[in-house]
Amino acid sequence: MAQVSCPRCSANWPSDFQFCGKCGGPLRDAAPVAGPVFVPIPPPPSGAAPIITGLQPLPSGAAGPGGVVRLVVLRGAVTEGTGYEIREGRVTLGRTGDLAFAADPLVADQHLVLENRSGLLSIVGINSPAGVFRRIREPTTVDSGDVIFAGEQYLLARTGEDVPYEAVASADLPPETFGTPLPAPHLHLTQLLAGGLPGRVVSTDREFLTIGREGCDLSFPQDRFMSGRHLRVEVQGPRSLQIVDVGSLNGTFVRIAATPHRLAKGDELLVGSMLFRVDVRDS
Repeated sequence: MAQVSCPRCSANWPSDFQFCGKCGGPLRDAAPVAGPVFVPIPPPPSGAAPIITGLQPLPSGAAGPGGVVRLVVLRGAVTEGTGYEIREGRVTLGRTGDLAFAADPLVADQHLVLENRSGLLSIVGINSPAGVFRRIREPTTVDSGDVIFAGEQYLLARTGEDVPYEAVASADLPPETFGTPLPAPHLHLTQLLAGGLPGRVVSTDREFLTIGREGCDLSFPQDRFMSGRHLRVEVQGPRSLQIVDVGSLNGTFVRIAATPHRLAKGDELLVGSMLFRVDVRDS
């Protein structure tokens, strides 16, 4: 959706907003935002995955005995169904990589490094703090403070130990004015909006939260890629969460935490706004 800039505080908002969500000013005379607006994704809680440097050019020759390995575009800045063969050796994917996608502003210059070794494909380096997201096929454990992608939403998931607390600004009010007991949530989800602003927030003292298009703890009725019941986030342990896709159509994605990371036929990867599927065919 197109974005407009608030004439009072310069915050960016969808063009169908009537008032600024930051300062409350009217947006009827707001100017359109030039160029793409994207969500800066926080880095992984345990630090970025290792960076591989000093790469050699992609060697020529056929793929190994494991078959011909390709990345097939499912969605993004190029035509759906376009396939890119990953030959034996290492190749970079990014805005200026061996596989270049300059039209996608969310892709870093050399976003990730892939290695094809005898037909077995792995991610051996991730050079972007935003990371690479993989579609999950079974319940998957992530760290508190990591980011999940579902529908068109980036969701920051945290256990109670990592929930931020900020005091409300006041004008020398007595302590008893704020008499509501401080809650002790087990689980906290924050929607990440364009420009890095926090969006909708849900917090609970239960052990799980549901996310979907309708009837969930956190619902996104306008998200065309979100299923009615899409995923569930569960507290697994101290600073540990389990992500469960509950049969969504478009899938749930978690950030790859470490490299090397072996990929399998049919795996789906989100790189910036590009969605790829790993395809392996007999050589």
